Amino acid sequence: MNGEPIVVGYNDTKHSREALAWAAREADRRDAPLTVLFAADYPGMTLGYGPGLLEPAPDALEAAEEVTAKGVAAAHAIQPGIRVNGVTTVTSPANALIDATDHARLLVIGTRGLSSVLGALLGSVAFTVAGRAACPVIVIKKSAGTRPIGPGHRVVVGTDGSSPAARAVTFAADFAAQTSAELEVITCTGQDTSGAADAQLLRGGARSIADRAEASLRETHPALPVVMMVADGAAEQKLIDASADAGLLVVGSRGRGAFRGLLLGSVSHAVIHGAPCPVGVIGGWP
Repeated sequence: MNGEPIVVGYNDTKHSREALAWAAREADRRDAPLTVLFAADYPGMTLGYGPGLLEPAPDALEAAEEVTAKGVAAAHAIQPGIRVNGVTTVTSPANALIDATDHARLLVIGTRGLSSVLGALLGSVAFTVAGRAACPVIVIKKSAGTRPIGPGHRVVVGTDGSSPAARAVTFAADFAAQTSAELEVITCTGQDTSGAADAQLLRGGARSIADRAEASLRETHPALPVVMMVADGAAEQKLIDASADAGLLVVGSRGRGAFRGLLLGSVSHAVIHGAPCPVGVIGGWP
């Protein structure tokens, strides 16, 4: 783990520069190396397909490497003391970022904030990568990364008792403890239970999940200030509402599995689209 880098996707756009700044600060905080990754895949970049590989067009790779070098220089300017490495590859951004997570401790990516419909139908890089990554992913949307995590800007995490959610709670608790932030853990019934015949059962199930999460946190993070919230209704909106003044919102996803590459999951997808703060997505990898 100590030698594994934080990887940030970079292409010199505004949202990737914001992701770069967040990643550089996090690399400094963790004393971790930072890899600036630019996946060059645009018209004129390649001559066509070789034996399983894309062949760069003349001078195209050199131009792409200049973009990477710009990202490396920017990272050094933000945090002069960090170790930064640049990587340029000729492939789709999603594939390059997903492959990079096999040997990363954290992946940071920016997103333009496409509408939920476009995100679902077209498959933005952020949604695709977050659903298939082999390490935690932090998604920075618009100017959300400028809000510091710490006192006054807590870490929020949702849990439904599943294995990915348990990983999300652990990741969120570690992050909160390391940044002196309060942790808020939210468990939802999943639907409006007012008038529902099984309302008591739904509320009892949510409370049981919350109680188990709280007991686990008392063992692993006894000094961490934790607020437990059991909410009635769908998780998506409750988490987005709770993130209004948060420094980080963390959710679990199905991650890699037998049907690798399926949709990220409705809750994770919704909070990436709607949350005003950085979103951490924790998969269910082995």
